[in-house]
Amino acid sequence: MLKLVGIALLTSIAATVLKGQNGKVAPLLSLSGVLFLLLFFVRRLGGAVAVFCDLAERSALSPYLETLLKVLCCGYLTEIGSGVCRELGEGGAASALECAGRGEILLLCLPDLLTLTELALSLAGGG
Repeated sequence: MLKLVGIALLTSIAATVLKGQNGKVAPLLSLSGVLFLLLFFVRRLGGAVAVFCDLAERSALSPYLETLLKVLCCGYLTEIGSGVCRELGEGGAASALECAGRGEILLLCLPDLLTLTELALSLAGGG
């Protein structure tokens, strides 16, 4: 984690210095830093995802864990994408991406929500 913090701080400091000298290069440096951090993080996260997938395959909750993993990925990608858009001065695109991400999460969860609603109705004697 210290490596990630160090890279983020170095990227931020360098982008701030460059912003004063050459404003066009600073966003590219920031974007490069974000991509590097993301790739570093994804590489480290691979083992945890493998354990999560193995757990999902061995349990009866496999469809729900799969949905959970998709929702987490969607949330992270939306957050990273909107942050990059904001960094590049595109607040409108960032807001639209956040709205689309929320909608996608809702669509991902909808089948499970319907299943839980049907289960609740059947337990209550209404289904």
